[in-house]
Order: sequence, then structure tokens, then C-alpha cells
Amino acid sequence: MESRYVNLIDTLYDASVNQGALDQFVQQLAQLTDSTVGGIFSRDDTTAQKGFVSSYGASTETLTHFERSSEFHRDFCSHLTPQPVTGSIAYTQDILPGERLHSANFYSGFLKPQGLEQANCLFIEHGSNRSLTANFMRERSQGNYEASQQTLFRHVMPHLQRTFRLKQQTNDLHLHQSQAWEMLKVIPYGVIVFSNQQKVMYVNQAAEQMVFASDGLALHNTHLSANISSENKQLRHLLKSTIDSTVNPNVPMMGGDLLISRPSGKRSYSVMVNPISAVGNSGGTYPAAIVIVQDHEQDFDAPIERMRMLYDLTPAESRVAHQMMLGKSLESCAESLGHTVSTSRNLLKRVFAKTETGRQNELVSLMLRSPLNFLPRWGGQTRRG
Repeated sequence: MESRYVNLIDTLYDASVNQGALDQFVQQLAQLTDSTVGGIFSRDDTTAQKGFVSSYGASTETLTHFERSSEFHRDFCSHLTPQPVTGSIAYTQDILPGERLHSANFYSGFLKPQGLEQANCLFIEHGSNRSLTANFMRERSQGNYEASQQTLFRHVMPHLQRTFRLKQQTNDLHLHQSQAWEMLKVIPYGVIVFSNQQKVMYVNQAAEQMVFASDGLALHNTHLSANISSENKQLRHLLKSTIDSTVNPNVPMMGGDLLISRPSGKRSYSVMVNPISAVGNSGGTYPAAIVIVQDHEQDFDAPIERMRMLYDLTPAESRVAHQMMLGKSLESCAESLGHTVSTSRNLLKRVFAKTETGRQNELVSLMLRSPLNFLPRWGGQTRRG
């Protein structure tokens, strides 16, 4: 195979992760087949997405505009017998030869306004809810697509299908990764994710607050550091060895725990460094280690409404339960809420009954292990199903 065809396929596979390469591929294939205009069209009814995502010879906006006004693909397919399937290729010169083409709606609404005559559709994927096609078009003076050009389109088709399957998998991976980052926002601990290149990839809000306080930990563009030199050396070594263990398959997965002192005199941060498996990562940058930081001085501040709805407590019972979570005594609770000690004691007994606990330490343990310990993303307003 000629080097220009090899370069064409190489560019196509690069397009699975690089949008710019997809535009370059469309341009190269258009030039090799003497096409004036080329583009990749995508329709996905589940997301209401419909339009050209890559093009050459005309902008994606222009092609999408004419597609929407003329329903080019739908009208094109209406002239096909049998109907197209995934992997098939159709040419206007075959389905509507000669002047018959000029009576088609897709010709008058899509091709003619752009000064184009002949077109094809490469059905990369074709289904009732989703369709992905490559379209190449040429001016009247260029005539029909020749046999050698049609052969090139046939040779390219399986590579197009593989590329877009890879592209979809990559998009799914990014989506799943984005969803994973979103989930980490609700964790009441500081979370920092490092890449295999030892650079920060993600920091949740709790971790941002900890490092912003500058009370023992600092976060720089590429690394996490501790205030005390000896602890910083331990932290850096632990983080590096953990990441290295995910990069080298011959090294057992490593991780560890340590305490980070705080200049304020508050209780030390508990830090856990845990490896992230590199399985499924074929190269490039990927998450390699997750650092979880717990602040033992952090108050448990579950919204009263969430406590009430979760355990079916009355507002008064919820307020007493909340005071218990803060480590208050019955006397302090009664003073804070304006109750007598006897009233607070009776309310606490009802809380014990509803939560199936018998002592304050059991109640605290239960609630610390409940969803109340996570930070809601919906504003804290709970609804019963």
C-alpha cells in the first residue's frame, strides 16, 4: 500500500483520541478522492444530538445548517433499496443517475446550494436511534466517483468503524472518570488524586479547605508537602513509592498511612496513600494514587432536616440527636436548646428507640457510619420516596 494511504490510516486511528486528527483525516481522504467537501455526521436520538462533527471544504456549521433544513440523510436513505446497514456505502450516481438526481429534495436543499453535484454516504454505524456517517461530495465538473476511488472508500470503512468504537470507549472512560470525580465531592475527607507522572489531577473541596488553612499541609502544582521536614520527607517518599508501584508491573502495589502534625496544636491529620490500579490504562496520563486526609477536629454538622427524615425523628428529637453528635452532655444540650434536663433526657430516649441504640456512644457510632456523614450535592433537602 502506498505511503499516503498508510499515513491516512495512521491519522484516522490518531483521531480516536484527537479531534484535530479527525479533521485532518477528512481532509486527506477528500483530497485522495478528489472530493470538494467532506464531513462526519452524527445523529443520536437519545441525546438529541444531530449535526456534522468534522469537516473539510465547508464548515461544520454550514453543513449542519443545510442538513437540518433539507433532512439530507433521511431523504438520501429514502431512495435506497434495500435500506442501508452498518458498513454499507451508497452513491448518488448509483441511486439517482443523471438528471434524476435533480428532482431529489436532498439535492435541491443540500447539494445545489453549496455548488455540489455528487455525494456518497459511508454508514459507519446505522440504527434506529443512532447513525454515524462519513460523507464526501464533489462538484459537477468532477463527474462521478471512479472505481479506484470507491475501492479506497471500501478499504477505509472497517478502519472508520474501529476508530469510532475506540473513540466511543474513550468518551465513556472520560465520562466515567468525570462521574467518579463528582462522587468524591460528597466524601467528608480530603481527597487528592495524583497521576502516574506524580502531578495533581483532582482535589475535592474538603482537601482544598485543609491546604488553604496552611495548618500542616500545603499543595503545590505538582506535589503535596508537610510543614515539618521529617514528615514531609516521609510523605514524599510514600507518595512516590506508591505511584511507582502502579507504573512498574514487577513491583507489588504499595501504600501506607502517616500522621501530619499541625502548627496550630490541633490533632494531627491522618493521611492514607493508596495506589490506583493501572489495569486498562494503555499509556499517557492516568490516576495512579489517591491521598485521603482526615481532620479529627472537624465537627459533625449533619443538617437537622436530613437527620429527621432519615430516622423519622421529630424536629425536637433531631436537635437533641445533633447535640449528642457534637459530644454535648445532657446538661449542655438542655442549656443550648432551652430545655430542662428532664425534657432532653426524654427526647434522647425516644431517639434511642427510633435509631435502635441504647447509649450515646452507640448513637454517635451509628450516625458517623450513616449517609449523614457525606456532604449532599442537592442542597441538603431530603425527600421521602
